[in-house]
Amino acid sequence: MNHEEVLAVLPDSKEEAKSIKEIAQAMGLEISSYVDWVRAERRLVRALGALIRWGWVACDNRQKEEGHKFWYNAYWKTELAKE
Repeated sequence: MNHEEVLAVLPDSKEEAKSIKEIAQAMGLEISSYVDWVRAERRLVRALGALIRWGWVACDNRQKEEGHKFWYNAYWKTELAKE
């Protein structure tokens, strides 16, 4: 998984930010089993971490408002990545 693939599916604004699961689905990653999901999540977290360090992606900790009230990270492109 390369960084360009991840950037291609990330939204441009904080309001449209996506969770790791939404990013994986947008990329068409195989997440039908738990093992597949763990592998995809680890690869995405590694790629997103690098993009955050480079300043191309921003992250925000949010709480789901419907159903179970769990916390998740939401990701979107920064101005640097849009150039």
